[in-house]
Amino acid sequence: MTSIIDSERLIQGVAKTWKVPWIVRLNGCRPRTKRLNGPRFSRQNVYLRDGFRCQYCLSQGGASTLTLDHLLPSAKGGKTTWDNIVTACKTCNMKKGSKTIEELGIKLQRPPSKPQLHPTALFPLRYGITSKNAPQSWLPYLDLSVADRILALGFDASPLFVNSSYQNELNLIQV
Repeated sequence: MTSIIDSERLIQGVAKTWKVPWIVRLNGCRPRTKRLNGPRFSRQNVYLRDGFRCQYCLSQGGASTLTLDHLLPSAKGGKTTWDNIVTACKTCNMKKGSKTIEELGIKLQRPPSKPQLHPTALFPLRYGITSKNAPQSWLPYLDLSVADRILALGFDASPLFVNSSYQNELNLIQV
């Protein structure tokens, strides 16, 4: 671990005092091959891929109002994979039940697929960091291009982590 920039805060030990690091660069923590496989499959990453929107009715919500839905239900042999899971609001998920979208005549706006985003682009999305609200000293170390593009389209990065004043700015953008 190599600290790049220290803050002014201090940690006082018994015999020594250290500055709290503001930016820490980790070299060689993860095998490069793991990063090249794309983001890991998780509920949060599926929500990020789908822009925190129900893929059936396109309503937007937070993680507390959304669920994951199997396009081919698990009861019919559907697997939990990037290509078979979409974000759905609780209402649409209950209506769909254990039927397929073909049986119900539902068309998705776009078919689900594995995201091709690099983890350095997912980090700002997950925590709602954009070029507007990131500390200036962080900017050289973050890939904010994806987060800025998604916000320009009207999606918020993550309603779980964005503070209320920033959320108000997003609502103004979306109108």
